[in-house]
Amino acid sequence: MITVVFYMRDGRYCGFHCSGHAGFADKGKDIVCAGVSALVINCANSIDRLTKDRADIEHASDGSVFCMVKQPVSAESELLLRSLRMGLVGIYEKYRKYIRIVDEE
Repeated sequence: MITVVFYMRDGRYCGFHCSGHAGFADKGKDIVCAGVSALVINCANSIDRLTKDRADIEHASDGSVFCMVKQPVSAESELLLRSLRMGLVGIYEKYRKYIRIVDEE
């Protein structure tokens, strides 16, 4: 199962950690993993390249991705994080047993 933890400060999104494997299909054919990966990597890259915010972004060899925007979090970065969450919820609604989404204050 993929777990995505969204981190919040003062009720605003400031980062995420995505880890695990969906297990929907064999490696290279797992559409759940591919969808989640595309959204997660795009969000981290967008925060890094399209905003003036500074973020700690880590891609581990196990496939996990960590992204934490340093204070203060701009409206642009929060919007990107909310967009990521919305996209992941869309995947969750169809593939509930393969992904878990957690909000953590």
